[in-house]
Amino acid sequence: MSNDEKTEHLPSHKPTLVRPSPAPAVSAPPSPPPQDTEQTVLRAPTEVAPTVDPDATIRTQRPQVADTAARTLQAAPSHSRESGNPSSPTSQNAYAPTLQTPGPGAAYAPTLQASLAPVTGPEGTQVMSNRLVASLEAAGEGHHGPLEPGSVIKKRFVLEKLLGKGGMGLVFGAIDRRKEEARDPNPRVALKVLNADFQRHPQAFMALQREARKAQSLAHPNVVTVFDFDRDGDAVYMTMELLQGRSLDALTREARGKGIKREVALPIIRGIAEGLAYAHKKGIVHSDLKPGNVFITEEDGAAKILDFGIARAVPSMNPEASRDVFDAGSLGAYTEAYATDEMIDGVDPHPADDMYALGIIAYELLTGFHPYQRHSAPAARKLDLKPEPLKGLKRKEARAIERCLSFDRRRRPQNAGDFLKLFRGVTRLQKATLAAAAVLALVAGYQYYQYYVETSPAFPFSALTAEKQAEFKNDIKEGDEAWQFFETEKNEAALIDAAAFYGRAYEIHPRNREAVTRLKRVADARLEMAGGDADRRRAAAKGLQDASVYYEKYAPVVEAAGQ
Repeated sequence: MSNDEKTEHLPSHKPTLVRPSPAPAVSAPPSPPPQDTEQTVLRAPTEVAPTVDPDATIRTQRPQVADTAARTLQAAPSHSRESGNPSSPTSQNAYAPTLQTPGPGAAYAPTLQASLAPVTGPEGTQVMSNRLVASLEAAGEGHHGPLEPGSVIKKRFVLEKLLGKGGMGLVFGAIDRRKEEARDPNPRVALKVLNADFQRHPQAFMALQREARKAQSLAHPNVVTVFDFDRDGDAVYMTMELLQGRSLDALTREARGKGIKREVALPIIRGIAEGLAYAHKKGIVHSDLKPGNVFITEEDGAAKILDFGIARAVPSMNPEASRDVFDAGSLGAYTEAYATDEMIDGVDPHPADDMYALGIIAYELLTGFHPYQRHSAPAARKLDLKPEPLKGLKRKEARAIERCLSFDRRRRPQNAGDFLKLFRGVTRLQKATLAAAAVLALVAGYQYYQYYVETSPAFPFSALTAEKQAEFKNDIKEGDEAWQFFETEKNEAALIDAAAFYGRAYEIHPRNREAVTRLKRVADARLEMAGGDADRRRAAAKGLQDASVYYEKYAPVVEAAGQ
């Protein structure tokens, strides 16, 4: 057993490994810390449901995933050294595996209890267990029993005080010795450990690990920062930033019956929505959003979302979720007063479920009342309860919140990003951007109109006399014939003739579009034949300008003439 894996308790003393006897006496469990009325309650599937607190997270009676679990090998003595009698062939009592689920340690760190003497099996196989005992005992060493202020986890985290508790675990304030060693000005962290009740859940270990992983993937100012996940003996824990401030639950309790000011409530609502929007983009649904899982920081009043313990991945948005053997939905947990019909029925998670909870939180903050008198969604629907309209808000803000309160998932904002668009409406910046775009469109339209006027004929073709019209058409025809001859023979003289004919047509009807199109085509071909030689390009440009006044303004020709 390495020193790094030992767990100390203050006052410090050297830990002693005691091998339990085959039939250890059952000792009474230590007294739990005082119960919080807002704690999360997890019911076993076979337990008779007690009276439900609508603010408590409960577990539905859904089938549990079979234990993958943990065997504790408990070997009987093989022989008596005092008597000298050899042991009889090993029976099941000699090494009888038993499935136990006393906590996360049982699932992942089995302990072999055996005498150091070799054991011979029924087939005459000698079971050399010394090395296996050492490795399994090393895995099982560490903290055992309840945690309390003064306990030391992993020879690193010194627990100072209990900060709170929920359905899965206890949260302690702790000092990180490594940070102290590095002289970090803020060595304190929050340490969340599975509580005794939840440790008995067969998937407790995986639940906390997935919570840590999901929270670590959500690096956002409105989501609590999680540092690490680890275990020490039977203490499975994760560490996160230690926040200074108060729970939103305390704020809503104080505001019951009266609400809080709009200028205080709206930033909190926006902060929660922005944290959820980031999670929803990652394909994660919180699934247990409530005031008890939101923290308001003391420094700037920012909202921080906590406890992604039963957060679930949206299958259609997160392919990895379909490969994960653990689904937080198997925990069957939700909080009735903030849960949708779909959550209670066990339907696949959807970001719109979080929007229902957000709408209720927003309504509670602004009015001081739960919109459905703390009834669950199915009960509120059955009672035909309808929330009173919100007052003192802008129309867009009230409508966004009221849409969240819909029992119909399809009518709610489909994710927090959609909610923020409805809630904010068109901002000043967006209005300014739209105004600027409108101005640019007008300017561009005017410029195009000017260009159109400048490139349009000076007068209608019909204003020409019949003789001039016929002359124009003849020049265009002669020019087309010369151009076709050039394309066939690549004769430079034919190209010059085409320019002359088109130039005469342009003089008859200035800015005529047919003439302009043909003049550009001839000039481009003429300059291409000149290649990159500056002298040849300059001579070609001069010849074109002599053929038509149009070339005095045609940019490629003007540029070549100036070389």
